[in-house]
Amino acid sequence: MIIPLFYLVLRDFLPDPSKSVILVPKLVPFTAPFLKVPAGYRVNLFAEGLKAVRMIAVAPNDDVFVVQTRIEVKDPHLPHQVTVLWDADKDGVAEGRQLWSDKLFMPFGIQFGYGHLYVANTGSIVRWPYKDGQHVAEGEAETVLDGIPQNGYRNHWTRNILFDLPANKLYLTIGSEQNVAVEGERRAVVESYDLDSGGLISGNKNLYASGMRNPIGLAFQPKTHELFANVVERDYLGDGLPPDYVTSIRQGDYFGWPYRYMGTHLDSRIKVPGPDTPVKVPDFPLQAHSTPIDIKFVMSPQFPELAGDALVSLHGSQNRSRLNGYQVIRLKFDAKGRPTGRFEPFITGWLPRGSNKEIYGRPAGMAFLHDGSLLIADDWGGRIWRVSRSK
Repeated sequence: MIIPLFYLVLRDFLPDPSKSVILVPKLVPFTAPFLKVPAGYRVNLFAEGLKAVRMIAVAPNDDVFVVQTRIEVKDPHLPHQVTVLWDADKDGVAEGRQLWSDKLFMPFGIQFGYGHLYVANTGSIVRWPYKDGQHVAEGEAETVLDGIPQNGYRNHWTRNILFDLPANKLYLTIGSEQNVAVEGERRAVVESYDLDSGGLISGNKNLYASGMRNPIGLAFQPKTHELFANVVERDYLGDGLPPDYVTSIRQGDYFGWPYRYMGTHLDSRIKVPGPDTPVKVPDFPLQAHSTPIDIKFVMSPQFPELAGDALVSLHGSQNRSRLNGYQVIRLKFDAKGRPTGRFEPFITGWLPRGSNKEIYGRPAGMAFLHDGSLLIADDWGGRIWRVSRSK
């Protein structure tokens, strides 16, 4: 019997006096199909040979734009670029590949909107005009927003973006600069910006939500239009603390970092009192250190059993004594689109059963193609997987 991850999380709230350990997994080659999907689904390799593939955006004509970048490993040849992939014969495998642009610095978030392709570098947001079928950026990128606080603790250089097109708004994630410290107001936050009709910023930044150590994935719940975010919590409080989480966020929400977590739980490493602001408890606490990256709500007819629920990619742990994560989970919502707090595995296999060191990859960004199939980037394996309905 598969035990839903929700119930395993309850165990993680027990006291844990130990400190988290550094346990970086080892990527190993696979010799047979290894990804496990529920009955009625199948998985195939959409693309491979991609170095450090992170987030994905699908163009209106179904071309696939992928961000490639990493900085936390010692490799002088890591890319900082966007690459275009296409599947002209619609067989579920990308046979075309073209560099869009390598004039980027630590890019991560990527979105289409207002007739442009937008990319979030660690310190800026840029864009290029885009026409269907275009595979190479024309001219220099236009800077939409500059002066974003750059870099950050380990992976906290990532800046994700999301449009609310009906409201002409742009949302931006900014992680903390350190693991746990009192920092400036533009750290550990989600900001929002009003846009004009052409997709350029038309007003000052708005602090939308704060106290979120490292917000990464962003998505709107389709029934309620509530904004949801994935948040990676702090390190070195033990294997089981504090939980990473996925949660709805509203204007003015505060989630406690660096002073508290999960509501009233204090972080004793911070020696100054925090604000009196009430701390919101997240909707979906996850296992500590499982590292949620991307979130996508399911509206695809290829996934009817999941309609209205969300899929979240768990990149996997690097600082707990037993590896966890390395899978895609399903978050459950009720008929009105409200979070239930329950979730369960959906795609597994990147962490071989019984292994506490070797992995086959690490899931990262996700996107739906227009046929309803799901793409999942594996940034360590350099692959993109496609999940679709069995024929």
